Amino acid sequence: MKQQTIEKASLIADQIREKAEQAARLVRDSTPDSVLDKTAQAATQVWDGATRAGQYAADKTPDPLLEKAGQAATAARGNRSRLLVTGAVIIALVLVRRSRAHRR
Repeated sequence: MKQQTIEKASLIADQIREKAEQAARLVRDSTPDSVLDKTAQAATQVWDGATRAGQYAADKTPDPLLEKAGQAATAARGNRSRLLVTGAVIIALVLVRRSRAHRR
């Protein structure tokens, strides 16, 4: 049953990814170039602001906390596939639960 759930979650994740890619292509194809340019500029500004905020937070964060965060990030990178499967299973369960709630 666990293997079936993992396979189903993987299938659902693939379908969601496909739909998101289709939607992104549709939006990109129907959006004027001037809007895309402004969006790219805004995204760059947001990215720069987030980078500065992250650097500020890192500068103000105590060293022991930074060490713990680094250890957590390393552990997450080491278990990436397990985290992705767990996330996909959670998404699948939420989707199933929502679909059942809408049927009532």
